[in-house]
This record gives sequence, structure tokens and C-alpha cells, in this order.
Amino acid sequence: MKNIYQMILITRPWGFILPIVCVSFSFSLGYYIYRIFNIQFFILTILGTVLFNASVDVLNDYFDYKKGLDSENSGTVKYRLHPIVQGVLTSTNTLLYGLILGMIGMAIAIYLTLFRFYAIIFALIGFFMVYAYNGPPFSCKYKALGEIEVFITYSFLIIASYYITTSHISIISFFDSLPLASIITAILVANNMRDANTDKLNKIKTLATIFPDKIKKIYLFLLIILPYSLIPLLILFGYLPYLDILILLTLPLSTKIGKYVYINLPIDSDPQTAKVLIIFGLTYVFLTLLSSF
Repeated sequence: MKNIYQMILITRPWGFILPIVCVSFSFSLGYYIYRIFNIQFFILTILGTVLFNASVDVLNDYFDYKKGLDSENSGTVKYRLHPIVQGVLTSTNTLLYGLILGMIGMAIAIYLTLFRFYAIIFALIGFFMVYAYNGPPFSCKYKALGEIEVFITYSFLIIASYYITTSHISIISFFDSLPLASIITAILVANNMRDANTDKLNKIKTLATIFPDKIKKIYLFLLIILPYSLIPLLILFGYLPYLDILILLTLPLSTKIGKYVYINLPIDSDPQTAKVLIIFGLTYVFLTLLSSF
């Protein structure tokens, strides 16, 4: 049981909230617009995207370890279990585990292709994005492209999930994905800000190693605040229901969390920033779904 628990823990299950919120929003938006909801598609899409998310996190640990970024003194190891540093798996088995998780996610996409023809294409693009984040020769994370890649990936995830539930590829799902993609990018920025010194020593480029501290903090805070600026515009253009304006009531709490992170930069800065996604994201899903009734 301990081994099973550790195998789950190294996938960073607290990060599953990212794809769960994105998929849930896509399905709530689909129901709001078309009154369509298939519970089987919903469960399978959640499961597939969670597996992809787990895959990228396990692969991230593998490639970071290989580049010398993760060690016993790394910030990440101090608050979570690392598969290689803490001896749960060998480096080779960590790589295999990450790839297997992604392949199971692909298998789910193949099944969904029976009902949604482009599901496999979306999944192949998604799997490529998972690998390209830190896998060679792309290694976006190490070339100051990680933040951009993550923003695109999660926006793409919402578009793809919207297609699964509605069978439509829509510009509406793209615009409505931007608030969530912004907050998820903020989570990565907070993580990179914490690891900036280690990354500099290992000659790894992220936006956190390029920009001075003041600019980084402003950038992080803007990513958290931007979604709240987008909501009224999306409503104005008819891309969201009027009820979604109530999400602005969560702004003070999100601002408080954002200030705490960029002022203190705690060792668990990324999970702390993820609280904004939970607050904003779940409210976003609930209000959009509620508008359907």
C-alpha cells in the first residue's frame, strides 16, 4: 500500500485541479450554450487529461533531475516527494512511468474518437505539448518558453474539451479559456520565481531568471488580476452569461493570495498560487452552469 501511495504522490495529485477545472468549465459552457452533457464523455475527458497532467509532472521530475536541477537541497524536494531523489523509482523507471501515464491518456482519446472524430488529433497535439515542455530537443521550460507553452496548452485543453462535449470547435471556447490559462500560467511563474537562483546556477532560462525581481512580481500579479479584467469584456461580447460577473466578488481573496506569494515567495509558492485557480475556477464553472437554469 505504501508503494501505491508513493506512486500516486509522485504524480503531484494536488495539481489535478488544473485539468479538472478546465474540463469542468468546458462542459459547463457546452451545457450553457447547447444544453448538452454526456456523463461518460465528462468522466473520460477528466481521466484522460488528469493522466496527461500526471505524465508531464513525472517527466518534469525526470528531466530536471537529469539536468541537475533537482537534488536533496532543491526547494521542491522540501515540500513534496521526488521519485528519483527520494528513491521511489530509478531515473529510467521514472521516465517509463511518465510515458505510460501519457499513453493511457492517449488510449482514452482513441476510444473517444469513436464518437468525436478529432479527439485523437487533439490528444496527439496534447501529448506533443506534454513532451515538448521539457523533453529534448524542444525543452521549452529551459529556454524561457515554458510560461508561453503552458498558457497555450491549457487554453488548448479547454478548446479540446469543449469539442468533446459539443462536437464543435468554437472561437467562444478560445476566448473563454483565457482567464483560466492566465491563472495556470501564474502558478508556473510562482514556481519559477522560487527556483530562480537554482535555475541561474544551472544556466536554465525562465522568465524568472531573465527579469529583475520587481518585474517578475508585477508579472505574477498581473497574471492573477488579468482574468478579472477579461470577465466583463467576455460578457459584453456575449461569450459568457451575465451571471458570471459575480466572479468579481472573489477578487479581494485572489488579490490577497497573490500579494502573499509575491511578497513572501514561500517554498510552496506554486500550491499557494493554485488556491487562486480553485477560487476563481470553481466559481467560473458554477456560475456558468447555474446560468443554464
